[in-house]
Amino acid sequence: MKRNLPALFSQSFDLAVIGGGVNGAATARDAALRGMKVALVEARDFSSGTSSRSSKLIHGGLRYLKQFEFRLVHEARRERRLLLNLAPHLARPVPFLLPIFCGDPYSVLKIRLGLSIYDLLGNLGRDDHHYMMSAERALHEVPALRPEGLQAAAVYHDSETDDARLTLEYVLDAAEHGAIVANYAEVCAFETAPANNGPPLYLTAAEVEDKLTGRRSRLSARFWVNATGPWVDRLRSLLPRYDGLKTVRLTKGTHIIIPPVSGRYALFAAIPPSERIFVLAPWHGHALLGTTDTDFDGDPETVRPEREDAEYLLRAVNRVLRQPLTLADVRGSFAGLRPLVIQPGASPSQNTREYRFHEDPWVGNMITICGGKLTTARSLGETLVSRLAARLRMRSAVSLRRCRTTPFPGAPDEALELFVGQATEEAAQTFKIPAATAERIARTFGKRWRNVLEPILENPGLAEPLPGGPPLLAAEVAFAIEEEMAVTLEDFLLRRSGLNWLGARALREAVPAVADIFAQRLKWSAAERDAAVQSFAASSRGLFS
Repeated sequence: MKRNLPALFSQSFDLAVIGGGVNGAATARDAALRGMKVALVEARDFSSGTSSRSSKLIHGGLRYLKQFEFRLVHEARRERRLLLNLAPHLARPVPFLLPIFCGDPYSVLKIRLGLSIYDLLGNLGRDDHHYMMSAERALHEVPALRPEGLQAAAVYHDSETDDARLTLEYVLDAAEHGAIVANYAEVCAFETAPANNGPPLYLTAAEVEDKLTGRRSRLSARFWVNATGPWVDRLRSLLPRYDGLKTVRLTKGTHIIIPPVSGRYALFAAIPPSERIFVLAPWHGHALLGTTDTDFDGDPETVRPEREDAEYLLRAVNRVLRQPLTLADVRGSFAGLRPLVIQPGASPSQNTREYRFHEDPWVGNMITICGGKLTTARSLGETLVSRLAARLRMRSAVSLRRCRTTPFPGAPDEALELFVGQATEEAAQTFKIPAATAERIARTFGKRWRNVLEPILENPGLAEPLPGGPPLLAAEVAFAIEEEMAVTLEDFLLRRSGLNWLGARALREAVPAVADIFAQRLKWSAAERDAAVQSFAASSRGLFS
């Protein structure tokens, strides 16, 4: 996948998707799979906004049952099952343990009923069904739980993912099927013309700035999708006759990285007396704890975790732990924004997570995506492209294929653990790298792992581990630059490495070496290399700084 800006500006597209988060990437992929000529442009890096700042879960949303959002839960559970087949390397099933304490807002009976419905709305088979356990067994399974007041526990199943890499594989697959994709390409203005029928305006082109060079060029398309997440209303404000009304409500979600306390289980528990819950999930030998849910009115680019966010999350989890955690235990943090459908009267946690499509009445060929979840992005893309395909056929007489739910680029052809075992052994022997590194690469890249390591045969220096830990190979940095459109240190360390926000701290020793590889491959000057290191240090500052 190469960054080819001239290809964007030398032809006209059936569909231009603006925004390279998971919803935009899934839409572009679905459209490309059906044979549309597709352009995908992202003002920053793919998944650099909300889509790399999630809870890293593919889940049905157990708590949505309380809000009677059965359709949303069913769709999400169905998508979880589909993603296990389409991207098994990126959809790892995880058991969730839900402890039930005296004074909790839910009883054992209520939990049994809710989880029975959750099972009916979709699971992965018999072993994926929920079950109950006694307080004694729960303490045996998770000794870190507080024994006082523990009545029982329930175990159910959802899945964990690397949200940034999941988004990237949507983009990769779109590109493999003919889409022209580019990061750091920002839409600055639109050209319009009178429509023959219906709304008075028709978008004909957009002015796009290459953020790496400052040059602006013209992107032409028949239909447009606004998938810019927290920035959807900012993009709408570029349209003539924009009325100033907002289509999304932004709420802030902070996560913190803490030591592992629950073994192989994720924890899901209430935060009395509110209706909020917390989720604590295993993550690269650590645990990811989230999330807050508060309204946010500032510039989306300024969102960051605050001390009070971490204190709130620690109070929440300490209610169920034997040994309290403190701020000194926090290893890292990140914050993101949810662009939710506006639901008057609802609190942030009660606000629906369903997606909706908004069309401004004065523009006839742009649809704005509002809301949505990481889990349901594939379904959102399918639904939206089906709507667009019908209109494209009427307007352009284009022959299109039906929706195809094909596997992702990295999806193994065999059972995941069999694949990982074979790939680990082959990679360790062929490329002389540690087995642990080989296994991590197999799980991160799936069946694309050979593409990452094969350059080592010509350049053995690429097998050298970078300083710091967990160890990364120079080959991974080179692959991200050459094949995955990484153009900044952040792109690699936070979104391509597979370590996500853990990489900001764990790999600080590696930053100079990573910068050297970027400088060599992208022909940076010494000043540009030093500026990149300083930029990464600023963008990955620790908690509360």
